[in-house]
Amino acid sequence: MSKEKNKIKAPSPVALNVDKVNYNQLGIICSFFALILYVNTIGYDYMVDDGTVIKNNKLTTAGIKSIPEIFSSAYRAGFWNRNEGLYRPLSVAMFAVEWQLAPDQPWLGHLINVLLYILTAWFLYHFLRNILNKHHPLIPFFITLLYIVLPVHTEVVSNIKSRDEILCFFFGIIAFQQLYNWLLNKIIRSLIISLFIFFLALLSKESAITLIVLFPLFVYFFSSAKGKEIIFPSILYFLVGLIFLGLRYSVIGMIGGHDEIQLINNSLVGTNDSITRFATAVYIMGKYLLLLVFPVTLVFDYSYNSIPLVGLSSLQALVSLAVYLALAWYVIKNFNRRNPIVFGILFFTITISLVSNILFLIEATLAERFLYIPSLGFSIAIVLSLTSFFKINAKNNGGLIKQVRSNTAFLLLTVAIFFYSLRTVARNMDWKNNLTLLAKDVKSAPNSARIRYAYGSAILVEQALKEEDKDKKREFLLAAVNQLEKGVSLIEDYAEAWYHLGVAYKEMDDATNAIRAFEKCRSYKPFTEPEKLIASGLAYGMAQQYDKAVADFNAAIQMDSTSIEALNNMGLSLCDAGRYQESISALNQALRIKPDYKMALYNLGNTYARMGDYRTAMIQYNKALKVDSRYSDALNNIGNCYASLNQRDSARSFYEKAVVADPTNTKALINMGVVLHQMGDTVNEKIWFEKARQQGANL
Repeated sequence: MSKEKNKIKAPSPVALNVDKVNYNQLGIICSFFALILYVNTIGYDYMVDDGTVIKNNKLTTAGIKSIPEIFSSAYRAGFWNRNEGLYRPLSVAMFAVEWQLAPDQPWLGHLINVLLYILTAWFLYHFLRNILNKHHPLIPFFITLLYIVLPVHTEVVSNIKSRDEILCFFFGIIAFQQLYNWLLNKIIRSLIISLFIFFLALLSKESAITLIVLFPLFVYFFSSAKGKEIIFPSILYFLVGLIFLGLRYSVIGMIGGHDEIQLINNSLVGTNDSITRFATAVYIMGKYLLLLVFPVTLVFDYSYNSIPLVGLSSLQALVSLAVYLALAWYVIKNFNRRNPIVFGILFFTITISLVSNILFLIEATLAERFLYIPSLGFSIAIVLSLTSFFKINAKNNGGLIKQVRSNTAFLLLTVAIFFYSLRTVARNMDWKNNLTLLAKDVKSAPNSARIRYAYGSAILVEQALKEEDKDKKREFLLAAVNQLEKGVSLIEDYAEAWYHLGVAYKEMDDATNAIRAFEKCRSYKPFTEPEKLIASGLAYGMAQQYDKAVADFNAAIQMDSTSIEALNNMGLSLCDAGRYQESISALNQALRIKPDYKMALYNLGNTYARMGDYRTAMIQYNKALKVDSRYSDALNNIGNCYASLNQRDSARSFYEKAVVADPTNTKALINMGVVLHQMGDTVNEKIWFEKARQQGANL
C-alpha cells in the first residue's frame, strides 16, 4: 500500500469567495471583544479563593525559589495542611513568578488573565475556522464570539485564582490544533507538540483528562480517519494521561479527590438516598444549561443550601432528564454522519462529566467556572444548530455586515451576543473586590451558608477591624453579626462561621455571645491555631472567667512558645485574677522575646500598680512611652499612679498629656475632672466632665 493511501484525508475546503471576509480581521474582532469585556478587571483586587493560592500562600509568596516545591506539592500546600486531591502546579508557579515581579499587586494577575483570554479568542477562532472549513466562514466567527461573551465566564476571567481553567482550555485548544495539523500533513512534530501541550493542560487542571476521550472523537468527526488511524494517536494521549496521573499520585498520594467531602461544600452530601442524589445531580446538569442560555442570576458560590435536594419525580429533575435524553437521542441518530453538532454535544457532556456529581461526588455542588471548558461544546452546538435550521450554506455572499443582516441565524446570534455582552460587563463589575461581590451575591443566593459566612467575615476583617471610628465600627460589627448568625442558622456545625461570629461579638464587648460562639466553634472543630485560643481567652477574660482564659492562653503558648500576644494576655488575665507574681512572670517572658513590646510593658505597669507598687509601675509605663511617646493609656495610668501617691499636680499634668495624645480618651477626661474636683477647681471640673460626656462617657 502506498504512502499516499495511508495518509489520513481531512475534509477538503469548499471553494469560497473569501475576498470580502478577512479571516485575520474576524480573529481581531473576537480578541477585541475579549479585551473590551474584561479590561476593567485589571484594576480589581484579590478576592474569594485568591488568598488560598496567592496572597496567603507561603509557597506563592516565596516567589521563584519555591517553584520546585510547588511542582512537588498539592495545589494549596502553601496555605493549609489539608489532604486535598488537587495537583495544579502550573498556575501556582505562574503566581509565584508574578509575586516575585510585583509582590501583593493583583493588577498583574488580572492583566495576565485578560491577555490569556484575548489569546484564547484568537487561537480558538483560527482553530474553528480550520476544522469547520466546509461551513460558512462566519460560523466559526460566531461560535468564538458566543463563547467569549458568555456571562458564566466572568468568574474565571475576573478571579485570578481561576487561571487554572484559562490555561487548561488554552492549552487544550492548541493541542487540538496541533493534532489537526498532524492529520493534514502527517508531520510527526505536530503530534509531539500536541502531546506536550496536552501535558501542560493536565498540569494546569486535572479535568483536562477528559480530553483523552475527546481526541479520538475529534479525529473521527473532523477527518476521514478510521480504525487504526484513530487508535494510534488515542493511545499516545492515553499514555500521556497515565504519566500525569502517575506524577500526581507520587506527589499527593491520592488517586481520586478529597478524602472527605463536607456538607458545606456539596449539598448532595446531605442525603444517603441514591435516588435523591441522582435526581438532584440531574437537576444540576439542567441548571448548567439554564445558566448558559439565561444567565440572569449569577453567583460565585452554589454550595449548601443554594441548590435544594429534589426527587426523581420533581419537575426540575424530569425536565432536565428529558433534555439530556433528547440530546442523547440526537447524538445516537447523527453520530455516523460525523455531524459537528454531535461533537459539540459530546464535548459539553464529556468535559462536564467529572464535575456533574453523577459519576461521583466532588467538593462542590455547582460552579459557574466548571462551564468554562464545556461551554465551547455548547457554543458549537448552538451556532451550528441555528445555521442549520435557517439553512445557511457555505457560500459567502458579501461583507460581514451584509451577511449578518441577510441571514436570520446570524442576526439572532448578533442579538444574543449583544445582550450577553451587556450581562458580562454588568456581572464583572461585581467582581471589583470581596465586598462588592459578596454584597451582590448574598442577595442573589440568600440561602447560601458560605456566602453569608464570607460576607460577614469580609465585613468583619476588611471593615470593622480596620475602622477607628467607634460608631462606624459598631455598625460594621452589627452587619457582620447579622450575616454570620444567618450563616450558622443555615448549617449548625459551620465552625468557621461560629469562630468569626465569636470575634465579632468580642469586638462588641459582648462576652456572653462571644463565649457562646467560640464554644460552639470548638465543639465542632477543636482549636488548633493559637490565634483562635487567644480570641477565646480574651472573651473568657471579659466575662471574668479567668481560669478558662488562662487555660486557653496556656494552650496557645503550648502551640507557639514565642507567641507574645498569648503571653501578654495571659499576664493580663492573671493580674485580673489577683495572681500577680504569675502575671509578672508571663509578661517578663513576653518581654524577653520582644523587649520593646509596649503592651506587655503597659500591662506589667498595671500589675505593679494593682500591687500598690506605683513607683515600679511608672517605670514600666515610661518604658512603654519610649516605644510610643503618644501612648495615651500609659500617660493616663502614670497620672493615676501620681494621684494614688497624692501628687495631684503631677497627676493633672499627665492627664493633660493623655488627652493631648488622644482627645477621645474618656478615662483621662474623667480622671482629670476627678483630680480637679479633689483640688477644689469645680469650674474646670465641670468642663472636663462635659468633654467626657461628648465622647460617649456615661456620667
